[in-house]
Amino acid sequence: MADTNHEGRQRVYLTVHENFVREDIHYQDWKSGEDRSFNLVTLPMGTVVDGEDLGGWQFSALFVDESRFKGEHWRDIPLLADREVWLRRSVLDADGNPIPDENGRNQVETRKVPPQAIKEALIESRRRWAELHQAPRPLAEHAQDARACSEAMRPGAGDPQPEAVRGEQ
Repeated sequence: MADTNHEGRQRVYLTVHENFVREDIHYQDWKSGEDRSFNLVTLPMGTVVDGEDLGGWQFSALFVDESRFKGEHWRDIPLLADREVWLRRSVLDADGNPIPDENGRNQVETRKVPPQAIKEALIESRRRWAELHQAPRPLAEHAQDARACSEAMRPGAGDPQPEAVRGEQ
């Protein structure tokens, strides 16, 4: 969903579950000594952009709001449509440990991605997840089976008849 704000700039809204957003991370600015905060968004595994899974890549979001459409456990992140999102992740060795650079800080990979591409990848990722985790049969069938079982357990309902074994009819 692209939206136009009062300045005429297009916005793209990303919606992610609250587990993928860390809000109000406080730190002290090393130059001014001021207390500041930022928001960090991690892309879920399965977020595929241009054939590459960007799950685990992170970006800093200026604004994070409770989702107006999906409920209290989801977050909407407004991004400017004409600005690329700078995704980052630490470079890891074979054991999963961060690799330090010559200054002792962790090496970081950076990638620029359009916000619309991230939005489409998140939608597709959620669609794939829903297909994999959908119920094998409708809830109405589960309810019907539960009613049949409870009826069979009532006193005086009669003895349960043994089912015929496949091939013994």
